[in-house]
Amino acid sequence: MEDSENKKEEVQQNEPKKTEPKKTEKAAKKKGGFFRSLKAEFKRCVWPEKDRIIKETTAVVIVTVILGAVIALLDFVIKAGLDKIIQIG
Repeated sequence: MEDSENKKEEVQQNEPKKTEPKKTEKAAKKKGGFFRSLKAEFKRCVWPEKDRIIKETTAVVIVTVILGAVIALLDFVIKAGLDKIIQIG
């Protein structure tokens, strides 16, 4: 067993070391590739028209206000009910 381990060590020592690019070069390539693909992806997007954005934003704001009012009303009713239950007990 020792002979095979020694041979493996010798082979590993004799192999030329692979030179890897510096970390900064790798990071630069990754960022550049990321931004290039991001730009290409944005070009493929179909952006909605201004009128549609305004209508949908208005609908979201209105629904949010209505739901906020409903939640506030339910909170008030539940709080009033619990106050009456506590006063009775």
